[in-house]
Amino acid sequence: MYIKDVLNAKGYDVSTIGHEQTIAEATKMLIRNKIGSLIVKDDTGEIVGIFSERDALRECHLNEGNCGEVKIKDVMTTNLIFAEPEDDVNYVLGIITTNRIRHVPVMNEKKLVGIVSIGDLVKKLLNEQQFENKYLRDYIQGTTPKG
Repeated sequence: MYIKDVLNAKGYDVSTIGHEQTIAEATKMLIRNKIGSLIVKDDTGEIVGIFSERDALRECHLNEGNCGEVKIKDVMTTNLIFAEPEDDVNYVLGIITTNRIRHVPVMNEKKLVGIVSIGDLVKKLLNEQQFENKYLRDYIQGTTPKG
């Protein structure tokens, strides 16, 4: 199973934010869209980082709750790890686990085409496993459809 399979199931939408915007603006976007991260772009549209709930919490803790006007560029994660649509899901899960991250942007030919989270990957793997288990049970019981 590949990252493109996950994107086909969940969709290709990616929420972005400008690097000059504030944590308050980012938090509103995260809550409104029910997501955990935003891809950060500079004034030219170039991807320069990722901003997550974890970044917001850390900064608000460090600033004793006065973080609303802090610029995204000052707190975003800049050391990005990207996946490609043809990457194996288990490979990307390994990267996520090893690097202790939860979101991975997906690039295809230097273009942002999606983003996957650890939740997206686990959900896809569980669905696949449930299908395989049912198929094997049906096969053992002799109830699989003949094609």
